[in-house]
Amino acid sequence: MRPRDYNDVRYVGHYFRQGVLVVMDLTEMTDDEGRQLVDFAAGLICGRGGDMQRLGPKVFLLIPSVPAGPGTTTGVVKRLRPRDYNEVLHVGHYFREGVPVVMDLTEMTDEEARQLVDFSAGLICARGGDMERLGSKVFLLVPAGLARPSAAALQQEKTAPEPA
Repeated sequence: MRPRDYNDVRYVGHYFRQGVLVVMDLTEMTDDEGRQLVDFAAGLICGRGGDMQRLGPKVFLLIPSVPAGPGTTTGVVKRLRPRDYNEVLHVGHYFREGVPVVMDLTEMTDEEARQLVDFSAGLICARGGDMERLGSKVFLLVPAGLARPSAAALQQEKTAPEPA
């Protein structure tokens, strides 16, 4: 999700409480507001359990400790930072096991990174699921049967009553 200001914090909390994996992209926020959201997320994690990982300078992954129910995303995510193409089998292993994978290719050459993205596209095509770019050379692979809030879902929810 890409919050526009601190008022969007309620959506972060809503999804996290539901056990949904949240990617919090703060690139369009001021540094002060971004820090406020990171502090809020730290409080969520302290209060409900889970983990927060930095994916980029202003992009964070919030992982709830309690997995979501069927049809939503799991609270377990594997973050992989392959150094060369030989490590591609690790991506496939976790994905086949039904675990969402954050694939960080920032330490690879552009050519090798393209190979891993192509491999991942084939994996998604063969097994179902979705792949989303989270940042420069950082991708989220979500296996079939697991869902992640889309921009359209967020827009629909903003018109719905505020979550409790």
